[in-house]
Amino acid sequence: MDDDRLPAEPGTPDPEPSNSEPLNPEPLGAPPRPTSHSARGRGWTVAALALAAILLFGTGSLVGRLSASETGAAPGAGSTASAPAASGAPSWSLLDQAYQLLRANYVDQSALDPVTLQQGAIQGLMDAVNDPGHTGYLTAAEVAARNESLSGTFVGVGAVLDMENNVATVVRIIPGSPAEKAGLRAGESIVRVDGATVAGETLDQIVAKVRGPAGTSVTLGLQDSDGSSRDLTIVRAQLDIPLVSWAMAPGTKNAVIRLESFSTGAAKDVVAAIKAARAAGAVGIVLDLRANPGGYVNEAVDVASQFVASGVVYISEDRSGKPVPHEVAGGGIATDIPLVVLVDGQTASAAEIVTGAIQDAGRAKVVGETTYGTGTVVGTFPLADGSAVTIGTERWLTPKGNAIWRQGLTPDETVALPQGVNFLVPDDFSTLGPGGIAASSDTQLQAALRALDVEVGAATGS
Repeated sequence: MDDDRLPAEPGTPDPEPSNSEPLNPEPLGAPPRPTSHSARGRGWTVAALALAAILLFGTGSLVGRLSASETGAAPGAGSTASAPAASGAPSWSLLDQAYQLLRANYVDQSALDPVTLQQGAIQGLMDAVNDPGHTGYLTAAEVAARNESLSGTFVGVGAVLDMENNVATVVRIIPGSPAEKAGLRAGESIVRVDGATVAGETLDQIVAKVRGPAGTSVTLGLQDSDGSSRDLTIVRAQLDIPLVSWAMAPGTKNAVIRLESFSTGAAKDVVAAIKAARAAGAVGIVLDLRANPGGYVNEAVDVASQFVASGVVYISEDRSGKPVPHEVAGGGIATDIPLVVLVDGQTASAAEIVTGAIQDAGRAKVVGETTYGTGTVVGTFPLADGSAVTIGTERWLTPKGNAIWRQGLTPDETVALPQGVNFLVPDDFSTLGPGGIAASSDTQLQAALRALDVEVGAATGS
């Protein structure tokens, strides 16, 4: 992660995605909108607060890593200014005074661990900006976990968490994962880990306690929405889950391509899925970005470029307000096939960039629910001990200049998933009964396929 950097030209495909920092899908300013998701097959979200990978990012923001040399600051440099600088920098004398008073008077001297106190001060500094989910502090362990989260292989239990009413709640289960095999259910909240309460802890802290080496076990204290509680022991395992899945919608010539996240290789896998779908006779595509929390910016540009022939993918705007457009890469293989994009309240970050690019270009109809509302480019700045601070350095806008931060993208056709209903993914299609998708409860996918039929009819004149 130390070599990660903010790409100079996010609109240009980066041949080495590992040198780019991810679109950070951490929980952002506003809490995630409630959604219902399937407990099986409904998809894994790389960087979606998954216990499977201590995915610390759940619905996030474009991130770039800037080194200390790029910022002009020495790594780990302290700040003990005694008076405000001309730029308006605060005096740190009060902080030092508070520390000295704490050290001289606190009853439990053993609790005054210097490392812990320093981390707390940095965390407080970042929190004071009031930019939750964007500007913050990551410990060295969290930095390492975040780097791992977009690698494609994870060790954990295979569940996806989000904070709902200040409680870590299971929102998705990875198919075939230890969590599914043990019987963990979506909607359950984690109140204890290995017997210790997690009340008041952040999602990052809870996830860090749940993950661990493959073959080891963790016992979760769970509470359901009906008030019932239980303990569940799960054995952690390595998980290697595909980013993209696709299948023909039963009884149609339309393909549903689901993208779980914009991790390394996302665009390559989308291209492969498009080619396979067209070879199988697909005349239209539903691009399912529901619960997709984001990923690498170069992957977002490359995915959008498969569907949009030319123009702008997104616009970045730094603190000076100067807009910088990032262009379509060109060479897309699905710029003419009828297309519908499917989104929900957890569609975030890179997924919103792609949705906004396609929507503003008039390329496809967007169906589903208002997206999460990620709109800040986050720079990750390493500290000397391996920890890092994340700082919102830029805003990003859709090609038409629309800001979505904290308000999201509005679909062309709003369709909510009924409460408690599991959405379908391509792996589910083979298990459907005679009625297929039409007989399911996935109203969003049904609406997307109806809209796609209209697009296909318009394209063929039928």
